[in-house]
Amino acid sequence: MSPAVPRISALLGSILALAACGITASPSASVPASATNEPSSAPELPAVMCEPRPIAFDPTDFDLTGAWAGDDGGIYYLVQLGSVVWWNGMSGRDRKPVELGRDWNNVARGVINGLRIDAEGSDVPRGGAINSGTLVLNVQDDGTGNIEIVLVGGNWEFGNNVWTPCYPVELQVANYVGTYGGSVRQYVDILALVACDDLAKITDTVTAPLNTAEAGSPEFRAALGYSNAISDREDELNC
Repeated sequence: MSPAVPRISALLGSILALAACGITASPSASVPASATNEPSSAPELPAVMCEPRPIAFDPTDFDLTGAWAGDDGGIYYLVQLGSVVWWNGMSGRDRKPVELGRDWNNVARGVINGLRIDAEGSDVPRGGAINSGTLVLNVQDDGTGNIEIVLVGGNWEFGNNVWTPCYPVELQVANYVGTYGGSVRQYVDILALVACDDLAKITDTVTAPLNTAEAGSPEFRAALGYSNAISDREDELNC
């Protein structure tokens, strides 16, 4: 596979470019709305967005389930079931969601033994690469106290060397905008925050229309969406 290493800032820039164009969507029928507002589908966002998600490294207790950013420019979705881990890895983290995995797309199964993972996998035909083989991976401290996965061996012709946890937000943003309307940029700003204090600082500002706007108005529904996004992000950060 041909590794590419997009910067998270570039992904944020591409999604914010959509916001700059003033893209919004009407709410779904699940939220109170006036008779003149019709539901619409969620907007198509310009790029997959996977914000860094630092997770404290605990060598005796870890769960690898979640999204991981590869240093090959791909995104890997892992699930850990006991001592077994499965993944689907796709190229194009800097592209539209429908373009994921077009350069390469792989699946793998690994067995966890302590901090070592012995994996076997293969590319699949969605992408252009067709290789297979074994990998030896280590689960370890990234040097800052957070978890990472590192490739240390194997015979698979593989382009990724380091996996770091990340937080995919593009589908969540599309869901919020499609349900409540509002600003793509505001949702991205909320979901990209990694500190509970920063979430608390913006809460009053973005939810103020809940107390001042007419119930069911676009401003009211957008504020409700921002409030829910903040609550969801607080849950994810254990605020």
